Amino acid sequence: MNKITCMAQNEYDATPRELRTFAILQILLTAGFLAALFWMLGGTDAPFPSPVVWIGLLVAVALSAVLAERVWLSAVPLDPDDDPDDNRSTAIGVYAAQTVRKLTICEAPMLLAVIVAFFVGAGGWPILVAGVPGLAVLAFEVWPSLRNVSMTATMLDADGAQSDLIESFV
Repeated sequence: MNKITCMAQNEYDATPRELRTFAILQILLTAGFLAALFWMLGGTDAPFPSPVVWIGLLVAVALSAVLAERVWLSAVPLDPDDDPDDNRSTAIGVYAAQTVRKLTICEAPMLLAVIVAFFVGAGGWPILVAGVPGLAVLAFEVWPSLRNVSMTATMLDADGAQSDLIESFV
């Protein structure tokens, strides 16, 4: 693989510990932001929104989950002839970039719910409807679990390189 492709997919210089801290911080900040807006908008005092609103928000959350699941497919296999330490560093950087992409994708429906909450007049219901499953999807996709790390490692090691990505997180 040429160096330009490798550098394009390795956008972040991070460690596994930093990625775990980042995931925890983002999940907690998102939950806190949604909770504050939920109470600021009156919680569940307003009437429940129409089916079009809550079904639309749930579809947006489901769509974000599907799109986030496809992010790992964007990884370009590493070159087996490259230095193993460089491949390991590149692999962690690729995983970090994918984590940020998944974060953005997973937060989109929750931000949509905030906008809907301000314009529909349904109090905090839209935030509750999209926020609870949205936070679950966010935590599942962003946390560097063995499942998530393994999927990226599979793509990076496809041409015979040893990324040692899984070992980096153990």
